[in-house]
Amino acid sequence: MNLVNLTLFLAVVSSAYLAWIYVPLWLDDLDVREALAAGVGQLTSENSGMDAPAVQRMVAARLGKVGSHWEEQDGQQVEVPGLGLDPDDVQVERGADGRSARLTVDYGRRVKLKPLARYWTIRFHTTREGVLKP
Repeated sequence: MNLVNLTLFLAVVSSAYLAWIYVPLWLDDLDVREALAAGVGQLTSENSGMDAPAVQRMVAARLGKVGSHWEEQDGQQVEVPGLGLDPDDVQVERGADGRSARLTVDYGRRVKLKPLARYWTIRFHTTREGVLKP
């Protein structure tokens, strides 16, 4: 085995390991995008429908069923379901024209590196925009 083959082998193994860690997080982020899109769909004009706090609660409740996150309990790291986001973590911005809105969630996912007892945090910034219903 020469140095080029060893380097290529290590590159392939490293890429597969990173994909094994990152792909489930990416799939969970697709669920976050879907929840934000549903939230934008529920936002309506100021006079009717769901207001911003109700949409924030709805999106946070949906995100409570997506993926899992690590929390420290009794001095040990424990994996618990959901992303661990509060309704305040969902930002709602209305456009200056009053006809558009944007929902944004910034969150970090801690990942346990399997053969090691180390954790790595991956940051996500997910945004969805839409036109408000009349």
